[in-house]
Amino acid sequence: MKHIAKLSLVSFSLMLMGGCTFSSDALFPSLFESDSQKEMNVDIQNSDVVPALGTTDFKPIEVSDGENTGTFVGQKVISFRNELTQLQQSIRVYNEELQKIRSSVINNALQYHKAIGSIEAKLQVGTTPGNPHMYAMLQQAQTNIQTMNANTDALNQLSAKVSSDAAMTGYLLDSIRAAYGVSGAVDEDHRQLRILENETNQSLILINSLLSEVNSDVARQLQYVESARDYIIDLNEAIKVGSYGVSNAPLPNTTVRGGAVSPLLVNTGTSAANMSSKPLFVAKFNKANVDYHDGLRRAVSNAVAKKPAVKFDVVAVSPVSGSQMAKNNVQKNATEIFQEMIEMGVSADKISLSSKTNSEISTAEVRIYVR
Repeated sequence: MKHIAKLSLVSFSLMLMGGCTFSSDALFPSLFESDSQKEMNVDIQNSDVVPALGTTDFKPIEVSDGENTGTFVGQKVISFRNELTQLQQSIRVYNEELQKIRSSVINNALQYHKAIGSIEAKLQVGTTPGNPHMYAMLQQAQTNIQTMNANTDALNQLSAKVSSDAAMTGYLLDSIRAAYGVSGAVDEDHRQLRILENETNQSLILINSLLSEVNSDVARQLQYVESARDYIIDLNEAIKVGSYGVSNAPLPNTTVRGGAVSPLLVNTGTSAANMSSKPLFVAKFNKANVDYHDGLRRAVSNAVAKKPAVKFDVVAVSPVSGSQMAKNNVQKNATEIFQEMIEMGVSADKISLSSKTNSEISTAEVRIYVR
């Protein structure tokens, strides 16, 4: 219910804000693309962007033929063989269904990541708050999530059917073994029973493996959809302001790989090696309403006076042990400092924003380096 409420909130927000656009591109002409430009090409052919589903193709062996001996046990052998043939046909059907579901899951996951990749690329450089084109892409991503959720339901239904037939296969194997004790059999009956026992045992191993892999796919898919739903909420908030920050100043893109978040600098030419080793200015946010404005203005003015072509790196630094909320807050502070520097007359293309963690500090701070 929690996720349903979240998705409903996003849908409501999409309807309310989809038609509203606020133009502030003129503030940062060098950092914003036009909506008419082709969206950044997103590489989605990466195993990290799709759920780690199983890959086994479950194909049962063929059931051996046998002659009718005319005995009572011989008649049971024929009945057993027919039951095993039906069960193996069911395994084939279940396997086809599983492969189709997996194909749908992967396709929707790739489409989802293509949509959010385009959104992330746009947010990285910044866009207008509440951009309706961004909301349209977000709606597409949400539709992909809903389809993936339907795939999860289909996997659960498949699991129930496979589980039922796995139990029937186990019962059939027990019945075949019990038939050895029935009197009135000939040697051919027991020979055929041994063959059937072996084939049924192999089928039981196969269907249990199928069941195990389906259940694993369900668990992975649930976790994947859960993360995707939560990220939709985060992107919805970012689209409201047109960037990863609290305003229309862009914060760096964040790329998720195996649970780790790696911040990227907005200006691709920026590197740690180009930064000064000692920050020009540091604002420590260890209390509410930190008054850093005069010091910031003096530091930036002096740097520009000494070197008119100077470039600045504004870095939001948070403690390694800090909470996500604390990291978000210091990023907001970095965004505000970015805007203040623009108001001081520094060209937007001479400022980059990034964020990182530091094990040597206990209080969040924003550092400004010069290049």
